[in-house]
Amino acid sequence: MKKTWKELFPDALLGENGQNAVPVTLNGEVIYLLESSLTERERFLIETLNTQPTKSSIPTHPWLAYLEGKGALPTPTAYIQCVHFAVFPKQEGVFQEKDWLEFVENLTVGTLAVFKNFRHHYTLVVNPEVAPSLASTLFEVQSAIEDDFAVELQLFIGNRWATSSPVPLLYQAEKALFVEYLMHSHKRSSLEFAPVMLWAIANALVDIAPIADELILLLSEDEVKELIEALWDAHGNVSKASQKLFLHRNTLQYRIDRFAEQTGLNVKDMNDLTLGHLLLQKQSY
Repeated sequence: MKKTWKELFPDALLGENGQNAVPVTLNGEVIYLLESSLTERERFLIETLNTQPTKSSIPTHPWLAYLEGKGALPTPTAYIQCVHFAVFPKQEGVFQEKDWLEFVENLTVGTLAVFKNFRHHYTLVVNPEVAPSLASTLFEVQSAIEDDFAVELQLFIGNRWATSSPVPLLYQAEKALFVEYLMHSHKRSSLEFAPVMLWAIANALVDIAPIADELILLLSEDEVKELIEALWDAHGNVSKASQKLFLHRNTLQYRIDRFAEQTGLNVKDMNDLTLGHLLLQKQSY
């Protein structure tokens, strides 16, 4: 049986702001949770869910302003990709935030910015055209970062988006997707885009409409549909798919690479291919 908030947080106060209490809105009511009873992970999730952009508050970091829809694109670039970090210090007062930000900024070529959203949540913005091995770079150094900075690190590599697309909406949707995954699943701490999207589709816990709509738009060309369905029927085998499409294998490989540049989805990877196939099914409905 699903537990109520009263069972999960027996020391919470309903509508009464106690000392050192954190407000949370549930079903139109405000409850106050004692901060001392919350774990770092719970504080992060509460602060993330409670943080809403306001008309009067304009972020000081130009990239944060852009990604919240309150400013122009700071650096001319055709594509961007965001990496979302949740950083939980293993000991209070030990985490050197300034050093950590500087370290992350120099992790990969193509870094455009790194900034703090709010407590425990950070964003790295890169130009994916000059950072092709972003995922492998970050995953390889994750454990070293955790050891060097005495933190528990969880990261989610967002998709590659054209700056001509509604990037702020896509960024906010990715951030919400990351938070929901942290709240409901702890299976992995190194997260790539397609597997988390498939998790969201399977569990229906978060609104991924902005992301799905943008990807469906990119999948709408007949040539792309044929490419994905041929690969799906061939279980990802490029040679078999090329035979089905009556294309030379190199021609099909060129189309796959071009599609990856345009959408961020590498359909030679089964997770990306599955996501593309499911979105095409959704479109057909």
